[in-house]
Amino acid sequence: MVALWATACTPQLTPREQALALTLSPVPGPPPSATNAVADNPAAAALGKALFFDPALSADGARSCASCHDPAKHFTDGQQFAAGVGAGPGGSRNVPSVESAAWQTWYFWDGRADSAWSQATGPIRNPIEMNNTAAGVRDHVLAAYVAPWTPVFGPVADDPDVVLAQVGKAIESFERTLSPGPARFDQYVADLRTGTVSTALTEEELRGLRLFIDSGCVNCHNGPLFTDHSFHNIGVPQVARGGLDAGRAIGAVQVQRDPFNCLGAFADRPGPAGEGAPEPCPELRFLDNSFPDWPLAFKTPSLRNVTHTAPYMHDGSMATLDAVLMFYSELPGTPLAGHRELTLQPLRLSAADRADVVSFLGTLDGISP
Repeated sequence: MVALWATACTPQLTPREQALALTLSPVPGPPPSATNAVADNPAAAALGKALFFDPALSADGARSCASCHDPAKHFTDGQQFAAGVGAGPGGSRNVPSVESAAWQTWYFWDGRADSAWSQATGPIRNPIEMNNTAAGVRDHVLAAYVAPWTPVFGPVADDPDVVLAQVGKAIESFERTLSPGPARFDQYVADLRTGTVSTALTEEELRGLRLFIDSGCVNCHNGPLFTDHSFHNIGVPQVARGGLDAGRAIGAVQVQRDPFNCLGAFADRPGPAGEGAPEPCPELRFLDNSFPDWPLAFKTPSLRNVTHTAPYMHDGSMATLDAVLMFYSELPGTPLAGHRELTLQPLRLSAADRADVVSFLGTLDGISP
């Protein structure tokens, strides 16, 4: 057990813990989209919302983006693996939420997309998800969306790939209207920032917050979205479905080859970079796909609304948050490739410790207005 304080006393954050807590809230407004000219266009968002819920974007007319990203489940589906088109077996990874898509740098568990609009085109063109083609998408836009399309993008382009990219950009615009929402933890930090004696968190939740910080969870789950937006091999046991999953090792290669990436012909450009202007797409330009830490590394997920997005891990192999904390407490086994994240050490959390951390994670749930 991590001994952090006398249990008979009300837990109070140390100055170091307070300083770290202040970095975890509030969630800022979404950063600008570097490659989507209609990212914050309300008409594009309305069009994107219609497309997000439209099953006709799939080849069989049965699956929409919302089939896997259900708003009632914080834009996940509650299943271990993503379902497939028709009677197919589907994917071998868990469905991540798109609730914080506007703040991300890389998309999918392996980072094989570098924008929310590029990500949105992925399932549409994936044969085991929506199984459509760019030509099929263009035909559907011509049949169903000309009226809302024209004010946003002008006449429907002849090039199906341009239309598919624009579908993705409209969906990104809609996703940028989503937010994990303010949580009780945000109220606690606001009180902390002003020196107000806060009643936003219970003693159990405060103990969990201290454990979260002092045991090192915050090393990867940091910032207001509780993610470092990076990739780590934590040694999650591989599930049989789909075989060995290389994770970021293959995702880094795929994003560099993706015609819909930041450097591709379908990305919008703000204009020629002037002298002293930042390098466009620095993350992609300087990405090393041979980095030795990439095998079996997966993206750190946001913990906002995490109590509503079970099951957990990239393969959905852990049904509860307690199971996740038990894994980190023991770090069983060894990775089948690469090496486990070097900063990880078994946390040795007791059952009471794990319950406190789970209670704290509940304070990251958005409060309904």
